[in-house]
Amino acid sequence: MRTVRSAALLLSLILGLAPSIAAQPAAGRFLVAARGLSDPNFERSVVLLVQHEAEGSWGLVINRPTGVPLAKLFTEEPGLGRLDGFLYAGGPVGAGRFLLLLRAHRPPEESRPVFADVYLGWTPAALRDSRGISEFRVYSGYAGWAPGQLDVEIARGDWHLLPAEAPLLFGRRPELIWEELARKVETPVAAGDASYAMEESL
Repeated sequence: MRTVRSAALLLSLILGLAPSIAAQPAAGRFLVAARGLSDPNFERSVVLLVQHEAEGSWGLVINRPTGVPLAKLFTEEPGLGRLDGFLYAGGPVGAGRFLLLLRAHRPPEESRPVFADVYLGWTPAALRDSRGISEFRVYSGYAGWAPGQLDVEIARGDWHLLPAEAPLLFGRRPELIWEELARKVETPVAAGDASYAMEESL
C-alpha cells in the first residue's frame, strides 16, 4: 500500500507541475500570473510572450483594456479614424509606443508572425491592410525582462506557461481570461490531490 500511495503522490506532483515545466518559454505562449504574484504591474495578468531569447524577453499583457477608444488615437491616419474597440495596456515599458496583434489569413503589411495566424504589427499601416485581417488589438507599451530574468521568475513560481489561444486573445471578455487560465493550470493539482487522498484512505 505504501508503494501505491507513493505512486499516487508522484502522479499528483507530475500533474501539478506539468503546465509549468512541460513547455519552455517561447514566442506564442501565455504567461499566466500565479495567484500569489503581488507585483502591481502583473497581478492577475496574462502575457502573450512575443520573444524569448538570450538577449531578453518581452510580450504584451492581453487582459487590461483601458477604455480609451481607438477612434481617438488614429484620427490623423488615413482610413483609421473609425476603428472600433479600445486601447489595451500592454505593459509598463514604453507606454507611449503602440503595438498591434492581428489575426489574419496572410501576413499583414509591416508585421511578423507570433503563432498560428496571429501577427505582431508595429505601425498603423498594418491595420490598413484590412482585407486579410479578421481580428485585432492595439496595445500601449509592453512587458520586458532582462536576460535570464523571466526564467528565474518562472522557476520561482511567479508564472505558469500555457500555449497561446487566439480565441482567448481576441475574446470579448478580457477581464475573465486570467481566472479561466488560472483555473486551468490549477485543476490538475486538485485532481492529483484527490487521487492521493483516495489512496490514503484505503
